[in-house]
Amino acid sequence: MAAVARWLGAVAAFLVGDLLRVRRRHVVESMQRAGIADPEGTASAMYRSLGAALVELFLSPFLERRVRLDPRALSRARERGAVIATAHTGSFDLVGCAAARELPLTVVTKRLSLGLLDGVWQRWRARRGVRLVAAGAAARAARQALGRGEAVAMLFDQAPERTRATVRAAFLGQVASVDLAPALLAARARVPLLVVLCHRTPIGDHVAELRLALEPPPRAARAWAEQAMREATTCLDAFVREHPAQWLWMHRRWKDPSTVRAIRARSPARAPCSP
Repeated sequence: MAAVARWLGAVAAFLVGDLLRVRRRHVVESMQRAGIADPEGTASAMYRSLGAALVELFLSPFLERRVRLDPRALSRARERGAVIATAHTGSFDLVGCAAARELPLTVVTKRLSLGLLDGVWQRWRARRGVRLVAAGAAARAARQALGRGEAVAMLFDQAPERTRATVRAAFLGQVASVDLAPALLAARARVPLLVVLCHRTPIGDHVAELRLALEPPPRAARAWAEQAMREATTCLDAFVREHPAQWLWMHRRWKDPSTVRAIRARSPARAPCSP
C-alpha cells in the first residue's frame, strides 16, 4: 500500500506541481529565501510528498500500522491531557488518524475553500476517530476536551487571520506572525504544550516526534505564551530544515494578517463553505 501511495502521489504531484504549477513560484522563492539547497528539486519532492499524503489519508486503514508515535508524547497526553502543537509536515492526516486510535483526540481544523472536497476530507477523518472542531468556534470544545483529560491538536504553521493574540517570530529566513492560541489554551487548562512533528521515512514509515514539551507555570501570563510559541516556531524551523521536502511550503506563511483583514473588508461577503 505504501508503494501505491507513492505512485499515486507522484501522479498528483505532476499534475499540481509540474503541469498546473499551483503556487510553484511561491514555493521555490520561499525555499530560496530560507537557504534551502536545490529549491527546484526540493519543490518537486514537496509536491510528491503532498500527493502521497493525500492518498495515504484514504488508505489509512491499511497504513496506520506503519505510523510510529512518540511514546513520550502519548504518555504526557494520557496523564491529564495536553495541547499538541503540530504542523503540515509528513503525512499529517494519516498520523492524526493513527493517534486517534491511541487516545481521544480533538483536532482544531480549518475548512477547505472547495466545499465538496472539504466535506469528503472532514468526513473521512471523523470516520477514523478524529474529533473535529472548526477553528472559528473551537475554544469551548477544546476546553471541554482538555477538562476530560483528552488531547487537543492545533496547527501553528499557517499565518493567523487576525492581529490579536499573535506574536512575531523568525521562521525560515523571514519574520512571520504566529498564533498564540495553542499556548494560551494550554496555560488556561494547565496542561502541557507538546510540539509534535511527523515525517515520512525512505521506506514509507511515518514517525511522529516530540520535539518540545513546555509546562505552563501556575500563573502563566501572555509573556509565557509568546515565549512558548517562539520556541515552538524555532523547533519547527529546525525540523523543516532537516526535512525540507516534507513541509507544506504552499501556504502563504509570511502574509500580514492586518493586510488580509483590510482586503476582506473591501471584498463582497461570500457564502460559507458547505459541510
